[in-house]
Amino acid sequence: MNTGINVVLGSADFGTAVEEETAFAILDEFVDLGGRLIDTANNYNYWHPGGKGGESEALLGRWLADRGHADVSVLTKIGSMVLDTNAETRVYEGLSADAVRRAADASLSRLGTDCIDMLLTHHDHQTSPLLETWTAFSELVECGKVRRVGVSSVSAARLLELTKLIDAHSLAPLAVMQVKYSLIEPAQPVDRDGLVAPFDAEVWDTLRRLSPGTIITGYSPLLGGLVYDKPPDAEWPLMYESAENRTHVAEISRQAREQGVAPSALVLKKIVDRGILPITGTSKPGRLGENLQLLALELSSCLLRGK
Repeated sequence: MNTGINVVLGSADFGTAVEEETAFAILDEFVDLGGRLIDTANNYNYWHPGGKGGESEALLGRWLADRGHADVSVLTKIGSMVLDTNAETRVYEGLSADAVRRAADASLSRLGTDCIDMLLTHHDHQTSPLLETWTAFSELVECGKVRRVGVSSVSAARLLELTKLIDAHSLAPLAVMQVKYSLIEPAQPVDRDGLVAPFDAEVWDTLRRLSPGTIITGYSPLLGGLVYDKPPDAEWPLMYESAENRTHVAEISRQAREQGVAPSALVLKKIVDRGILPITGTSKPGRLGENLQLLALELSSCLLRGK
């Protein structure tokens, strides 16, 4: 996989909160900086007022058709499209074989392509048998509709189950795993609808033992801009509020000042150094250059050395 710089552009708000002209400018800037991998999902961005899901994929499809970037890859996710937005409890499309096939075909259509670069389960919908889900994913790879497959936010136990199924049934390998990851840990556990397992030491160890070639992408690396670039006495989201986290972020800010970069740029660089591809987004053209400053400098240095 050629990602240029080791960072992924998140596009969840494209086509809803971020209008098309602005989104195109951000996408162009990302590619100019060396970015080559874009993250989306089939349900982005249903939670935006007026959003129904599919807007981000459709916008990316229009941008790719207009720009013709054959060297840009798209990672999309399925399984969590909300089918009934009026229900008290969210009703998701899920990951049955039929749901996987329908969702993949719809994503292919919106993206305007005949092959999805990377297709992931968006969450761990355990009501769908894992063997059924992964068999359907493998069939998509076999018929050429998908190049690589992966999962998001699964527990160590589910990873163990999946790798055993892959080996036992000769299914498509686990190429990508997406997790929520930043440099500080939540001060209290957060689990939305029981679908998001934390990326803890057990998950990391299990993944590295059983599937060492799997690419790890980390979403929310900058915590929505609500922590790292704030003044020292600013309010934080309660889930991250702790003396330990305050101390850690203060040290990151000190190091960033010494290097003459924004704390967000240093955070992304540190995450890359840990072997994780951070997924970062923006709604403002020009902000990416600041956030990716250390990564862009690293890329320039490699080019100058002929690597």
